[in-house]
Amino acid sequence: MRYAFGNFEFDSRREIILHNGVPLPTRAKLIALLADLIQRRGRLVYKQELAQRIWPDVVVGATSLSTLVGEARSLLGDSGQRQAVIKTEAGRGYRFVAPVRTRGETGRPGSSKPFDLSALIHARSDVFASLDETLTRLSRGRPRSLLISGKGGSGKSALVNEFIDMARGRGFLTAIGRSSARADSPGLRPWIEILRSLVGGTDETGMPGLLAPDLRNLIQCEPSSMDWLGPNQRAASAQARFRVIDSVCRFLTAKARNAPCVLIVEDLHWSDADSLALFEQLLAFLGESPLTVIGTLRPEGLLPGHPHCESLCRIRATPSLERIHLVPIESSSPEPSTRVPRTRLLTPNALHRDIGSRGNLQRPGGGIEDPMSDPHAPPSPAQLELHGPYGAGWEPNP
Repeated sequence: MRYAFGNFEFDSRREIILHNGVPLPTRAKLIALLADLIQRRGRLVYKQELAQRIWPDVVVGATSLSTLVGEARSLLGDSGQRQAVIKTEAGRGYRFVAPVRTRGETGRPGSSKPFDLSALIHARSDVFASLDETLTRLSRGRPRSLLISGKGGSGKSALVNEFIDMARGRGFLTAIGRSSARADSPGLRPWIEILRSLVGGTDETGMPGLLAPDLRNLIQCEPSSMDWLGPNQRAASAQARFRVIDSVCRFLTAKARNAPCVLIVEDLHWSDADSLALFEQLLAFLGESPLTVIGTLRPEGLLPGHPHCESLCRIRATPSLERIHLVPIESSSPEPSTRVPRTRLLTPNALHRDIGSRGNLQRPGGGIEDPMSDPHAPPSPAQLELHGPYGAGWEPNP
């Protein structure tokens, strides 16, 4: 991919910078810096995450990064005073602000186009602004949680991966767990992955004494504990299931009191019943610590007939949970910011103001929530097929 701005062009495949078509002498770290900022030009890039990507195996100070940014500005005819290409947000990070024109590579017939991170971030710049606000709220002790929905290929996983980098760039703890559609997947699989990430394997260091046995057994997938979570043992093991779920929630909220924490559960539509119950329970704990919980979901999880439709619709209707619905990016668009429908995040208050007395509301650019009279009712199959789970693109009824 080639990115042109002013009289300059960055060729990401050849890893060179050209000025009026002439390659400029540079070094690898400077190329890495420009590639990172240009590809993430739709959002603020925090200093810590930027340094971690440029120097992945070395701990460097702030001076090393600021010196490299100054070198890049000099190369591009920019300066710390002008900041016409690279803008500094004091104490936070950098943003590439020069207008960019993109040109893709001409591939062989039948060859697939490489994934373009910049197209995703540019097209979702409004969503990244909302995610940045989520992290700011978390840093101020006012966390909110999100439900990100979209069909397969809409960019949920890529969005989540970028959000993890943003959270780490703010110095927050992060952990991610992924649900699986495999029949042999253990109960509470995403939460086991999250726990292992936070406690570093099976070490009990930092675990509250009362909770340690349940957490240790869960992390190690101890057979007797996993039997309690089996689908055929729900009635016989209600107390044991409650104890395990409650232990996990209490440990995670206690962990977040030591440092703000972001937890992500991917593919809720593939989660088992206990994983969804734990997700719901944790939402009820959120006011007790600086903890943000994010789930991703495909719309088919809200269809009647899905084994956990009731639980997923109940999660979706949680008043404290804000929702983002992603529309697939038009990969053929040369300017995604003008041709790709952007996603809009609506808070319950904003939704109430926007609806007024009209019932369903069409908003330019897509990203509309479904103002159903019963928030617990699942969308119809036709609504999901046309508009996603929140009615994006609905027209008012005549």
